[in-house]
Amino acid sequence: MPFPRCHSCVSNRYMIAFFSFLLLLVSVGYRTCFALVVTHITKFNVSDDAVTTHGNSSSDSIFPHCTTHNTSNDRRVNWSGSTTFLFHAAFFAGQLVASMPAGMLAVRFSPKWIFGTTILTTSVLFLILPEASKGPEALVFVIRALQGIVEAIAVPAMNAFISSVAAKTERARLINIAYAGAYLSPAVAMITTGATTCYVSWDSIMYIYGAVGAACSVLWLVLIDKNPRRSYVVNENTNLIQPHQTPVATQHSFRSVPWCKIFTSLPMIAVWVASFCRNLIFAMLITEVQQYFKDVYLHMSTASIGLFAAIPHIFMALFMIPGSFIFDTLTKKNVMSLTKVRKLAQFSGYGVQGACFLAIGFVDNHIHAFVLLCVGVAFSAFAISGFQTNPLDLAPQYVGALTGLARTGMIGSVFSEVLASQLPGHSHSLEDWQHMFIITGSLHLGGVVFYLIFASGNIQSWALEPKTIMKPMVPTISSATEENGAFNESMSTQDSKNIQYDTILDDSSGNRERRRSIY
Repeated sequence: MPFPRCHSCVSNRYMIAFFSFLLLLVSVGYRTCFALVVTHITKFNVSDDAVTTHGNSSSDSIFPHCTTHNTSNDRRVNWSGSTTFLFHAAFFAGQLVASMPAGMLAVRFSPKWIFGTTILTTSVLFLILPEASKGPEALVFVIRALQGIVEAIAVPAMNAFISSVAAKTERARLINIAYAGAYLSPAVAMITTGATTCYVSWDSIMYIYGAVGAACSVLWLVLIDKNPRRSYVVNENTNLIQPHQTPVATQHSFRSVPWCKIFTSLPMIAVWVASFCRNLIFAMLITEVQQYFKDVYLHMSTASIGLFAAIPHIFMALFMIPGSFIFDTLTKKNVMSLTKVRKLAQFSGYGVQGACFLAIGFVDNHIHAFVLLCVGVAFSAFAISGFQTNPLDLAPQYVGALTGLARTGMIGSVFSEVLASQLPGHSHSLEDWQHMFIITGSLHLGGVVFYLIFASGNIQSWALEPKTIMKPMVPTISSATEENGAFNESMSTQDSKNIQYDTILDDSSGNRERRRSIY
């Protein structure tokens, strides 16, 4: 049953954001869990062997010993470092291939069903991955690529769903609540994976995460309203029903999406460049940093590595929600233009992160590297109120398509994994890892400069096509109350406030279609 649309309509939008938070928390965790599990089970990564070889005491670690080591609950495979990085590259390549079709699907079909079914599918794939990993390497490549494809379809659908119920002044807030799951996810996944691989079994976390993901996606499909365009936007101050200020993409507007203008829009290109740089660095954070600590600082156990790699993401989650409120407040109170707010968020977030990653390329101490990671990743939370929310500003009715296009920046993750397979993937040396951080930090800073020059927070001229004319008709409440009986009581004294609209869409051929909406 859908959430009742009654006195609590405002909180329902936050409930949708919260469910999105949970689903991203689990689904993004799949790639982190897999990365740390692979780091643990590959033979060249066995910590006890490294301690014996290099004479380091494992007591230096926070978690000195893995009790599963050399037991039936442990496992070792002969995968090379390059192969493990290419497993991750297969996932990101799958996301890249599906990014543009994902945007089109978000415009064409119900985003609720797309989001729920894709998370359910990737959860099932993750559940079978432990057994599949005992077979040929090609099977693991196929499953990881399939997971990448279905997860790429999920995020544009989620964005389109939230944008259909979000007022302009709260878009960044709701999107940030949802995306907090994606950025908190690595912390939760790394800590739990490190602990379970060391003290339960090498594959236990994969079954735990897969089962939770499947359960949450089923709840989403059952509880969330399948038609977000019927959701009511309630003014928090007046408690009155108000119409959306911008149209939401529907299957009728799919063919009129101005793809050529989108591809040549400099503000949209700036969003794509920011996405490329973010994916470049995000791949390092969730699939490569674990290997960095394992290769360079040999005394660290898998549990310790999970904790060290997780803490920066905790700081990011702590910075994210306050950051969204700060930047939303700057917009609400007209302290500065929306364009300047987006650029300030990008500069304060990714500018600091890029500088910190560049600095890691010149350090050889794990504590110094850890502190720089914490600072850089924490400040990167501010940038989510920059490019991540930007598609909602440029063209709210095409947000699914724009998000899908921006997500082709996933090529940055593929580039990062391939580069890692060719540098530290072969040598596992400190010098090659330093080169990785210098390259990544430099590209990230370049992306910030590009965004500062070309980004915009204004709705684009091509987003106003097709023309939408909102014509108030005779006030009515009957249709709304027939579909949503829960509104009867709350609207009994406000019938005259509810207005029925006819939306007249001019398509490219000059034909007109009349569509009736109740707000």
